[in-house]
Amino acid sequence: MSLFSREILYASRTLRKSTAFSSAAVVTLALGLGSTTAIFSIVESVLLRPLPFPEPERIVVPESRNRTTGDRWSITYADFMDWRDNHTFEYVAPYQDTEMDLTGGDEAVRVKAAAVGQQFFQVTGVTPSKGRLLQQSDFSPDAPRAVVISDRLWRAQFGKRIDVVGLDVEINAIKRPIVGVLPPDAGWPVGTDVWVPLRITSENDPDLQRRDNFIFGGLARLKPGVTLEGTRSAMAALASRVSVAEPVIRKDVTTQPTPVLDWMLGPTTPRALWMLLSAVVLLLLIACVNVANLQLARAAARKRELAVRSALGATRFRLLQHTLVESALLALAGGVAGVVLARWLVKLIVAAAPPDIPRIDAAAVSLPALAFGAAITMVVALISGLVPALNAARSDPHRAVGEGGARTSSGRSSTQTRRTLVIVELALSVVLLLGAGLAIRSISHLRDVDPGFDPTSVVTASITLPRARYDSAEKVVRVLSELRERLAAAPGVEAAAIASASPLGGGGFYLGRMMAAEGRDPVPANEVAVNWNVTTPGYFDVLRVPMVRGRDFTAHDDSASPPVMIVNESFAKAMFGRENPIGRRAMSTRDEKVYREIIGVVRDVKYFGARDSSRALVWVPYAQKNAWGQGIITIRARGDPLSAIPTMRRELHAIDGSVALANVMTMNRALAQSMAGDRMIAVLLAAFAALALILAAVGVFGMLSYSIAQRTHELGIRMALGAQKSDVMQLVVRETMPMVAIGVLAGLAVGLGLTRFMESMLYEVRATDPATIAGVALVLGGVGLTAALLPARRAAAVNPVVALRIE
Repeated sequence: MSLFSREILYASRTLRKSTAFSSAAVVTLALGLGSTTAIFSIVESVLLRPLPFPEPERIVVPESRNRTTGDRWSITYADFMDWRDNHTFEYVAPYQDTEMDLTGGDEAVRVKAAAVGQQFFQVTGVTPSKGRLLQQSDFSPDAPRAVVISDRLWRAQFGKRIDVVGLDVEINAIKRPIVGVLPPDAGWPVGTDVWVPLRITSENDPDLQRRDNFIFGGLARLKPGVTLEGTRSAMAALASRVSVAEPVIRKDVTTQPTPVLDWMLGPTTPRALWMLLSAVVLLLLIACVNVANLQLARAAARKRELAVRSALGATRFRLLQHTLVESALLALAGGVAGVVLARWLVKLIVAAAPPDIPRIDAAAVSLPALAFGAAITMVVALISGLVPALNAARSDPHRAVGEGGARTSSGRSSTQTRRTLVIVELALSVVLLLGAGLAIRSISHLRDVDPGFDPTSVVTASITLPRARYDSAEKVVRVLSELRERLAAAPGVEAAAIASASPLGGGGFYLGRMMAAEGRDPVPANEVAVNWNVTTPGYFDVLRVPMVRGRDFTAHDDSASPPVMIVNESFAKAMFGRENPIGRRAMSTRDEKVYREIIGVVRDVKYFGARDSSRALVWVPYAQKNAWGQGIITIRARGDPLSAIPTMRRELHAIDGSVALANVMTMNRALAQSMAGDRMIAVLLAAFAALALILAAVGVFGMLSYSIAQRTHELGIRMALGAQKSDVMQLVVRETMPMVAIGVLAGLAVGLGLTRFMESMLYEVRATDPATIAGVALVLGGVGLTAALLPARRAAAVNPVVALRIE
């Protein structure tokens, strides 16, 4: 057996004999390693894992951007033609994502779909697992309406049929042959199940030629050997020409390529996940410091044993090796337990995560995560064992052996080292507590947000009327009106309406437009950016949105009556200032170009989520040339809103059984979902901070307990000379509080610098929030004082006679 093997066996025996120490160290490291591995698993799945396309680093999303405000949005078809005709990319394709109804089973099923341009699949570079992809002939207006489906849809809806290629399916009331199936997770946009050709009758269509019709998504593949910056310059040059040709609508607009992964993740998700990973790394460091302190205390208690080994010929290297081997064994045991904990934590986080975090549902403790866990386990073994190992190697064997069995002080250097480690532990805990406190304050403010309406007892569901059957405005309006009337008359329903989009980001078609008031030139300086909504009468009664001025829509507001609209307070203020907007007219300057009279003003509502700021909103009737074949059924139930779902399904199918009822959601759930990301961050940070607080308390308690045990003789002398129990307790507390104060102040100094990076994720809370800072200082000070009281009481209970006899 080799020398190193014998060292491992000896270290294992000594650790087994110290059950309390070993268990405490393993549990502490398991918490740190498990939490870190779990969060890294999420980071690896969401941020680091490459997309399942060949050379994904060459795939970009072309975007439009306002150079002044930095706002970004989708592209125009005219810009796409510029890039295609000037060979800016190797391949480039426009697309429009939507939802479609798949029929043929017992009930229609809503699926995410995309109508894609001819080079779309050349951009992605995927190879079908079955059949073929869309080809040029599929884009002819006379060709069969081919469809490619996802692997998920093939499994879920077609039972993995081998003969699925060539099978005709009905999608949005149109028979379409399935020509191919994509490999698993190889679709774009993420979550799409159906791809159909984007058929353009004529590229000379005025709507397609418009340079302000930003209604298309885009996907492109960089040319081989051309950098992202080179492509950016080429796109900017083309956009500059457009700005010169169209100065009114494109003065400050440029176009740019964004790497597809960056576009998919957005700015907030990476920042939040890196912040969480940083938080658990701090927790891991706290765990390491705690274990190092435990090992220092244990090493001091074993000083005589180590000295005897040194006297018998063990070199300092052997002593250093022995301590590091013990640390490695503890870290290994903690790492194994941490992996088990990490698997459980990942499942918990995925279940609690908001649905808009891309790819989080695929998160697991994967091989990269295991490799990361193994790497940090080795680092932890080194960090937690290095200080105790060096301390053991520096010990004086002659002095230790000469001391015999006497209890002595552990040495000023060793004591100062442990105090320093506790201060570091406290400072790191402050940083975590500060981040958690700010996140909790932020989510508390979000929970108190007034959405502008009453979400209680409201349930919504989306429908899409297939254009193949509802090919006229009259048909659409008639069906929507009949559906609304049937729902409003149904038992258990207090009120019902249909709108194109729900507040709180609850689903629908969110359309942006520019509007100008009558009598003003329709130029950008006079325009107000609005979100355009279409609705039936009674919508504001369903949501209980207060009507500040004017009236609601009625059945008489139809195509035969003057065009009207209802606006919110933000629109009225932005367009007319303090003037009364009722009776004034405004028009959508670039789309509808019809002056509409304002008949009502409603209170502002949170449109895209609880965090949303006030924005200008406009509602117009379906019956007035806005007969969109899409809507969100909105019902206020007399009791449980979920009880209205069967009613919605029954009344819809009584009119048309081939239309799917999809995306069913209560408005309370939409409100909760809009703050789910903030809540998840707050909960995780709070959990990590709580663990850090416990470890810090254990660190202070352990250090003081050991220090008092080493100072029994000194305390006995003090009490023999007349010191009272209260004097001894005050002595311990006086020695503890400066250490706690230094840790708190150091942590606040570091934390205030770091929390500025999370300020953009906070809601109505500053990173320098005084209440949070004071709360953190008080909590940690209280914990430090509490952790000191038990050792202080133990010190006060020392019997001076017994203490002196021990020596």
